[in-house]
This record gives sequence, C-alpha cells and structure tokens, in this order.
Amino acid sequence: MSITRESLWAALPSTAKGVPLHISYDARSDRLVYPSNKSVHLRSLSKPALSTQFTGHIVATTVAKFAPSGYYIASGDVSGTVKVLDSSSMTEDPEIVKGSFAIISGRINDLAWDSDSKRIIAVGDGKERYGHCFTFDTGNSVGEIAGHAAQINAVDIRSVRPFRAATVSDDSALVWLTGPPFKFAKAVRGEHTNFATDVKFAVDGAYVVSVGMDRKIVVYDGREGDVLAKVDHAHAGGILGLAAGKKEDGTSVFATASTDGKVKLWAYRDGIIEELYTWDVVAGEHLVGVTLTSPTSLVAVSLSGDIYYLSAEATTPTKAIHGHQKAITALKVSSDGKKLYTGSYDGRLVVWDIATAVSTVVAGSGHGNLVTGIVETGGRIFTAAWDDTLKAITGTEFTSQSLSTPSQPKGLAVAGEYLVLATEDAVYTYTTDLKSVATYKGNTITALGASDSFVAVGAQNGSIELLTVPDLKPASTKIPDSRASVSALAFSPVIDDQGRQLLAVGDSTGKIAVVNATDGRTITTRWAFHTARVTSIAWRADGKYAATGGLDTNIFVYSVDKPAKNVKALGAHKDGVNGVAWASDDKVVSIGADACVKWWNVTL
Repeated sequence: MSITRESLWAALPSTAKGVPLHISYDARSDRLVYPSNKSVHLRSLSKPALSTQFTGHIVATTVAKFAPSGYYIASGDVSGTVKVLDSSSMTEDPEIVKGSFAIISGRINDLAWDSDSKRIIAVGDGKERYGHCFTFDTGNSVGEIAGHAAQINAVDIRSVRPFRAATVSDDSALVWLTGPPFKFAKAVRGEHTNFATDVKFAVDGAYVVSVGMDRKIVVYDGREGDVLAKVDHAHAGGILGLAAGKKEDGTSVFATASTDGKVKLWAYRDGIIEELYTWDVVAGEHLVGVTLTSPTSLVAVSLSGDIYYLSAEATTPTKAIHGHQKAITALKVSSDGKKLYTGSYDGRLVVWDIATAVSTVVAGSGHGNLVTGIVETGGRIFTAAWDDTLKAITGTEFTSQSLSTPSQPKGLAVAGEYLVLATEDAVYTYTTDLKSVATYKGNTITALGASDSFVAVGAQNGSIELLTVPDLKPASTKIPDSRASVSALAFSPVIDDQGRQLLAVGDSTGKIAVVNATDGRTITTRWAFHTARVTSIAWRADGKYAATGGLDTNIFVYSVDKPAKNVKALGAHKDGVNGVAWASDDKVVSIGADACVKWWNVTL
C-alpha cells in the first residue's frame, strides 16, 4: 500500500496592484521561478505541468531568482528573510537549504545575484536599512546599500567587470553602487517623477535601464551611471516589469510590461531608444512582470497571475497558463473523468483538461467570493459561493441561470436529481432549473453530505440529522452524535454487499467515524490519524476505500475492511488540504491552501 505524488499543477504567481513582480528564467533547465503565497514554484515553460515547490518559508514569499549558474535559487519573503536553495532537481521538490539569512526587518522586494553566483544583494522595505549585500553560502556582509529615503523596489548587478549595482526606489531615485564590497557612489535624482519600479543592466553591461510609474524609460551608462537617453511616454500606463536580453545577432535589448496591458521590446543605439515590437497581451488588465526566455520570445505575468507566452512572430500571446493565485476551496472531477473543475477563495473557476493539464478560466458572469461547492448533475456543473449565489456552467462558460441564495452558502451537494444547498441555519433542495423544492431549518450547520436517498446535515454541536430527499423530512434512522464539531460528511456511492449505506463523519479534531446510514450503527471509529480538522472525505467508486484531507496538511486513504490500515501523504499541501477526489480507482486529486492541484498514485 502506498501513495506517491504523480504531478503538481502549480499555483500562479502572487501579485499585488501597483507592485512589480520580479520573475526569473533559467535557460539551462527551461524553468521559470516565482513566489506564490508561502511557497516558491519552479515551473517548466515547455511542460507547465512539470513543476516543483519549495515550502520552507513560514510567511508569504515575495521574490525568487535563479543564480546565473542555474544551480541555486535565492528567495525572499515579507519578514525580510532570504533563503538559498539547491535547484538542481527537475522532479523533486527543493529541500536542501544552503542558507537562511535575516536581511532586513521588513518585506524583501527584489534580489540580484552577481555573475559569479557568489554574492546577493537583497532590497526592500526595512526599518533600519533598505538593503544588504552578502555571500550566498555564509551570509557574510560584502557591502552596504545606502542612498535611498524610501523602500527600494528593485536591484540589479552588472554581469561584467568592473562590477556595478543599481537600485531604484519609491523616492524616484536611482542609486549607483561600486564594488565589491558594494558601496554608495552617487544618486541620480529628478529623472523619474513617480515611483521607480525596476532596473536592469544590459546583458553586455553597456548600459542600465530604469522604469517607473511615470511611464518613463531612462537609459544610463553602464560604467559611470550617467544619463544617456530617455522616453517620456513609453506606455499608456505605469511600467512595472522590465527585463534584459539579447537578439539573435547578439544585440542587447530590453522589454517593458505596463499597466496598459502591453509588452514592448526596445533597443538602445547611439543615444536613441528604439521600439522594436509591441504585444497586446491582455486588454483591461495590468501586467506586473516580464522576462525574456530567448532572443525571440518572452513571458509576461498579469495582475491575476496568468502567465502569457509571447513571440516575435505574433502580436498577441501564443499561449497562456491559467490557474489559481488564492487557496483552492472546491473541486469536482467530471463524470466522464476528462475534466477537473476547481474554485478558489477569490471566486475564480477553472476547468482543467486532465490528460493535458491545459486550463481555462470559466468565462461569463462568475462569482466574486469564495467558492464553497462544485457539483455535476443533468450534464451541467453547478457552483455556490460566498457571494450568495448559485450558478450553472456549461462547458467553460457560466450560463444565464443564477439564483440568489437566502444567505451565505456553506456547502453544495447532489441528491439524486436534486441540488442540495446548505447555509448556516438551513438546508434547501432545488431542481436543476433552480426551482425551490423544500427547506429544512437547522442550527449552526457546519457540514453537508448527500446520497440518492438521504441528506446528512452536521452541526457545530456535533449532532447529525439524516433527512429524506427531496422533502427534507427527518429520516427514521438516527445517526450518533460526533464528539466534536462536524466538519465533513460523505456517503459511500454504493450499497455494499451487506446492504449498508455507509456515511463517513469527520470532525474538527481529526477523527472520522463510519456509520451505517440504514440503521445508525457505528462501523468503525478507527479512522483517527488526522491531527486537525478534517476538511474533505471522498469515497472510491467501489465504496471500499476513502481518501481524506485535513487542516494538518496531510492526506490519508482508509479502508473499510481494514480500518486500522492506511496510506498517507504527509505535508501534501502547505497550510492545509481543502479537498480530495478520486479520478480513478488508483488516482486521487487534491487541492489546498497553497493554490496547487496535486495528483497522487494510490496502490492498495
């Protein structure tokens, strides 16, 4: 018996309005690295479903950069900590931490490696200082970052000798540093009239570029920092992203990404900044980051975290990666086993093709808050969310069919041909046309489960009420109370060979009891290995096994016939597992607070 992870569909990068996202690409491994929630993700560009995840930060991550050698990654977080990781494995999650250093007493906004892959400059919003330069392995100081009067937004180090470094800040200035050890040389003020957001040296070190929310591009000499040229209105919106690269002929170029939804490629020659290409990436949405991946291709990231592939052969994206930025809170494997539907804390619904991992955001008038349930019946998908609505999906679009719920939904289930919706104090049944059928008034409802014949309602006080379908009348069978608040309920999909309809009851302490819904007898209470609230229970199609997820970050697979035996995946999702489902008899899919979708091979 075993459970092993087959694949990870990574979360999208974490973003914030008006804040640049500094992403990094390693050409040797063809991987992008970026921060997401409390994790760092390394994602293949050619095979986006091939991803690994570092979960060693205890607070939200803010930036991650490959070393020029490609063997290490440096990542920063909101506490001011920088961790250096071994990034050599393409398939195993990074676990070897070369070093962990407290750099500043605040958010790390950006960091840069020198070309020797030995020194790092990290900058951000500290209380005592805004940045620091240190060696990657010991953390020894190799310079002082000074000269700014506000948080530093970006830093870059010249890749050729003599080494130089440049930083830009909310004080609109560019500070020039010489070294190592790096020290203040001069500040260039007055060129930007708003926040300076990013800075990059040309690949050959001949010049350095700064951009800002004033829509301006400024080019400086790469050795002395003198201003060479500028463009006052490079975009129709503030510029948040900047990347340096080179064309096939070796000419240095740089790319900018703006809140106007466009990416532009530029070249500097003989005192003139020339615009080479423009891409209309996504209308009406800010772009917050960009990086060049080859002489003719780029990757841009939008405010929603979507990753867009750009090519010199097209003026619009050639490919896009969609997914979730926020915790995924609901999932549903389609009845034909070909699609996976997921919903997240921010109301986003995504449809995944299970065979290819290609994802599509559900279009139309969707949800604006946490998705609490996704179910399928009558050939359609139905969703409920904290925006007090129940909606229908056909294909990859919301239909016009929508219902305002009486209060905030707590759960959604299917009972035969009916929809069952739970709120904090009531349960409702609806037809698939969203016509009301019956109402049951409860008390502090915390969990909902349904079969073709019954609806189970769990309460905060541990009581469980069994109701008939569709009239929601109390059934004759009485289910034993749970010893703690009921947190998850799931009926077995089949009547077993003993004529039993099994009901799994999970509680807030991590214990799961299995009872016979036909006569109320307890079958087992030995499914008790979670150490925190059980969030999800999913039965295998034959009713002999159940997969469970919990707030303790773990996944277990339990057996009805051998209740003391189980297989486990510890630390399956950072900060907790929010849902599990069976895609086949030997495959489980899970979702979590880390905004990831993970697939598990189960051998029983």
